Amino acid sequence: MGSPLLLYKQMLCSGVRPSGHTFMNLIRNSKNRIGFREGEEIHASLVKFGYGCSQFVASALIGHYNGFGCVEIGRKVFDEMPQRGLVLWTALIRGYVSARCAEEGLRLFVKMREVGVMPDNVALAIVVSGCSQLGGFDTGRLVHGFICKSGVQIDDFVSNELIGMYGECGSLDDVYRLFHETSSRNVVVWNNMIHQCTNHEELDLASELFKKVEFRDVVTWNTMIGGLVRVGRCKEALELFHEMEGYSGEEPNRLTMLSTLSACASLGALDVGTWLHAYIEKKSLNSDGSLDSSLIDMYSKCGCIGKAIQVFDKVPVRDVIAWTSLICGLAMHGHGKECITQFCRMQEAGAKPDDVTMVGVLNACAHAGLLEQGLQYFYSIETAYNLTPKIEHYGCIIDLLGRMGRLREAYNLINEMPLAPNEVIWGTLLSACRVHKNVELGELVAKRMLELNPSDPWIRVVMSNMNAEAMNWDVVMKLRKELKEEGVKKVPGCSSIEVNGMVHEFVIGDSSHPQHSEIHLLLEKFEATLNL
Repeated sequence: MGSPLLLYKQMLCSGVRPSGHTFMNLIRNSKNRIGFREGEEIHASLVKFGYGCSQFVASALIGHYNGFGCVEIGRKVFDEMPQRGLVLWTALIRGYVSARCAEEGLRLFVKMREVGVMPDNVALAIVVSGCSQLGGFDTGRLVHGFICKSGVQIDDFVSNELIGMYGECGSLDDVYRLFHETSSRNVVVWNNMIHQCTNHEELDLASELFKKVEFRDVVTWNTMIGGLVRVGRCKEALELFHEMEGYSGEEPNRLTMLSTLSACASLGALDVGTWLHAYIEKKSLNSDGSLDSSLIDMYSKCGCIGKAIQVFDKVPVRDVIAWTSLICGLAMHGHGKECITQFCRMQEAGAKPDDVTMVGVLNACAHAGLLEQGLQYFYSIETAYNLTPKIEHYGCIIDLLGRMGRLREAYNLINEMPLAPNEVIWGTLLSACRVHKNVELGELVAKRMLELNPSDPWIRVVMSNMNAEAMNWDVVMKLRKELKEEGVKKVPGCSSIEVNGMVHEFVIGDSSHPQHSEIHLLLEKFEATLNL
């Protein structure tokens, strides 16, 4: 069968006159099957046959031009129409909102109301979406107020857009209230509500809503798993993934794999990550290579550099993300020289490094003690790579200088930074001062840190230890007294271990683990054996 345009031309040659439906069908197929120029041919033809004034044909034509990002051509079609009904207004407003020109779309909506055209739910959903783009809380409230007063029966699509709009404006209270006022909630509305909760880091509320969803689709699961990963609750994310894969009846997709691989990387859960890799291969979820970088990152962060390199070597077309994943993985595990070698290969391959790549390279230089190379890369971030140094790059170079004992140079660099140094920058130098026993500079750094966060106990603890090593007991007693008076308690340490694909977490003083008694009994036996 030929293309729609070819069939149309054959129809004309046979003497059959086209109708409005003929042009609508041609235009609706134009985005996927007919090019822009061919669409213009159809436009000229429909005007010739007298269908230029048909609102339905014109709205389809506007949709065609919108699909190619030519909203202004659609505007000309709109302006030439003698009569403009709701369908036509909606098509043009949709075009502006889709083209990220929401402000103009909202102006059109105001004009539409001024001429007495009443919107339906489709038009209202588009307008609310435009408010979300602008992040205009006041504008969104005005539109919401109009919807409530208009008498239009709000459907799930409008409710969904309103929830998204209030979420984008940062008002989770309004989101929650609107969600409960929505009488009919489809799975899209539930998913959006859970998404807004995770975006605002209200994971407990998101989890509560998740449990109440009657029919969960893959988006529901992905939203909850991804939300848990973003806030660092990776163990819960993996548990939820196992529930999804084993009992829900929903098939995990690429997005599920991205989140779960990230969770494995954060936890160092190599066994689970390896199982996920096998699952991905079995289900052909990486046919487009979109998971290559995540697999490299997972293996790298789990300490399996050899496997990360194996995955990398099989990547047919290596983009900056794949290179960066490998470089950062090598840097993390102290393979400084190999990291630099791969960075050179990356440039030879024509891939341009980004901010994250340079953090990995500088981090590698710091861990490997490559002072001159590290300084060279740092000072060439702008000149050679056309990037602006960020706080993370300064953190790496301060770490490098600190490790090499160049403390005063690091201190001067911090004071010369175009960015305001944060606690991490100062904390890196303070740690270096302790390692190199420079109490005098440590005092200056600690003072600057206390200006940023007077209640941070770590600063006084480090200075107390430094002065104790220098036998400055009067200072030690003073610092310990301050800590005691403020009632500061150290945050308990946490460690995790992976056993048979399950990640177990242990916190100091915590006895909540289900096998707590058996673990302690075994430890006592080990201790008794060592004392023999």
